[in-house]
Amino acid sequence: MTNLQKSEGSSTFFTTTYTYDFDVASSDFASGFSVISLVKRLFRAFFAVPKFIFTSVFRLSWESVRFIAYYLLYVQAKAVAFVYFLEGLKDLAVRILMWRRGLLFRPATHGGVLVIASVALIVGSLFKTAVAPTDFTRDSVLAAQNTPETIIPEGRPRSEIVKYTVKAGDSISNIAAAYNVSVDSIKWANNLDAIEEIKPGDSLSIPPVTGVIHKVVAGDTIASIATKYEADQQTIADYPFNYIDDSMSLTVGQTLIVPGGKIPPPKPAYWAPSRQLAYVAGGSGLFSWPVAGGISQFPSWWHPAIDIAVPYGTPIYAAYDGTVITAEYSRYGFGNHIVTVGGGYSVAYAHLSAINVRVGQTITKGQLIGAVGCTGRCTGPHLHFEVRRESDGTAINPLSLLP
Repeated sequence: MTNLQKSEGSSTFFTTTYTYDFDVASSDFASGFSVISLVKRLFRAFFAVPKFIFTSVFRLSWESVRFIAYYLLYVQAKAVAFVYFLEGLKDLAVRILMWRRGLLFRPATHGGVLVIASVALIVGSLFKTAVAPTDFTRDSVLAAQNTPETIIPEGRPRSEIVKYTVKAGDSISNIAAAYNVSVDSIKWANNLDAIEEIKPGDSLSIPPVTGVIHKVVAGDTIASIATKYEADQQTIADYPFNYIDDSMSLTVGQTLIVPGGKIPPPKPAYWAPSRQLAYVAGGSGLFSWPVAGGISQFPSWWHPAIDIAVPYGTPIYAAYDGTVITAEYSRYGFGNHIVTVGGGYSVAYAHLSAINVRVGQTITKGQLIGAVGCTGRCTGPHLHFEVRRESDGTAINPLSLLP
């Protein structure tokens, strides 16, 4: 009897062993259908290997997925445990701080600052560049070309006393013309008796405006200085670079500029009315005089008005038609003052002792509007009379509009 035996080994590798009985084979071959059976068995044996490979890959993939899933669950569990650990540390720190009742605040603060500073230094060093800083050494600065002379831009008011070194060919008159001051101002500032005394190399003090330079000594007041140099108190107080506050107090050693000041021979402190009328002759006459008195301060770049010195309480009359837009007291500057607009002009009357008009009232030339006083920034009774263009606020010399 023909017999084809199959012996299967371990389940791991599915090893198949075939034993062939030649006698049985011969008998099967003789029967005519044993060859088909043999082919079937060989076919099954041929397809056993792919089946094994497929089964192995499937099992490996499944085990891998299970491993990754369990590993992720493990990592999650450890992370949660670590968070709980940090929470425990935080609770412990809070309990310690509460127990110490703030005694650890200072070392904790200092330690935190040190940590932040250390981190800043470390991080900052990571971003440093290799570009060398510009070398601004002292020698390179001193190597620049400089000039010892003070150069004042044309048209700009000068606030300080400048030093000028006399050159060959200079004279006080051309120096005075260059700095727009009088010859006498330079003589007085440098104690010169004659203009011929200067020589090349001399250093001259040049005042910022025509006038006198005065060093304040004990007992000086604005009034005494004005009297000494035949100047106006209000002019000294109003000069912006004298830095006199509203208390009108002076400091010993302070340097004052006395605009328009003179050293003897003396002259009257105020213009007499006849001299005043002669001085202003040629005005348009569009305005009328608000008061009749002497001019104590003329227009300048720092004082765009005229001050008319008259007794306290002198009536003030409107110099031009207009509408009152201001009639009030200002603690600083103008004190009691009135401002009118009309006909293209804005007119201000300041330092009044009384105001007889109200805002919105229409006034006409010659109408009584107030009285002379000394309110606000004032050193004596006078009327501050100021005129500006209504369109752009440009100051106008009032003398050009008065008769």
